[in-house]
Amino acid sequence: MKPEEELKNINKLIRQFESVYRSSSDPYQLDRVSKELKRLKKYREKLESFHVIDSEELAEPQLQDELEDFPYLGDLVEQDNRSDDDDDELDLFGKELLRFLLYLNFFEKEFLTFLSEKRLKLDFKHSIERDSFYHRFGSISHRLKDFKEDAARIDSFEGTHEKEMRQRSFKKKRNLFLDGDRFFRSLVKFSKDLIEDLQEDGLKCLNGNEVMEFDKLEGNKYLEGVKVEDALVKLGDFCREVVLYLNIPQVKAEE
Repeated sequence: MKPEEELKNINKLIRQFESVYRSSSDPYQLDRVSKELKRLKKYREKLESFHVIDSEELAEPQLQDELEDFPYLGDLVEQDNRSDDDDDELDLFGKELLRFLLYLNFFEKEFLTFLSEKRLKLDFKHSIERDSFYHRFGSISHRLKDFKEDAARIDSFEGTHEKEMRQRSFKKKRNLFLDGDRFFRSLVKFSKDLIEDLQEDGLKCLNGNEVMEFDKLEGNKYLEGVKVEDALVKLGDFCREVVLYLNIPQVKAEE
């Protein structure tokens, strides 16, 4: 078998195991898959170091773009300097979490400052809700930091302790996604409520026609020159995409 063909087979196996890793909820399966991914990637590195690989022979027919339904994420992945193939963080966190981090970073940079009294003037009730998003985002950031610290220490444990740490890490990762889903769903509802208000009497949002401006210290912003009402539309679109990407099933209580 030519090295290019072997490399293509290895890449295919890696993609399959990554898919299992993203979708599995079994800590023991995640443990086995994680170890197998590390083994395959180390073998791939050795294969690439011992052979001159013809990159044209590695080209495969393009599958449907997995980010086709996620335009924000597509742009963020394109702008990100990280490589999925050689990033150590991929083994540690998984592709799904790394992409969720791209969403979180973009939200913090471009939308969190919008959710302030200076940018978004609301009635008393909605002002309280608006301000609560700062605290909720801070809680998600804290969960993320806690997960990262645990995940980085897993390899220092062995045997039973390692399995316990992987189970603990998996639960923290799951809770991070659940918190993120609730957070962005709340923002979808919040923005929708204000947009509907602006289309009627504008009693909840008091500055819908105001144009967003940022000073030089704040740098170039995604919402620069955008009306508040349009910024709410963009916020809703962004948050709906995050919810769609996370794809957390919603369990309805039986009546």
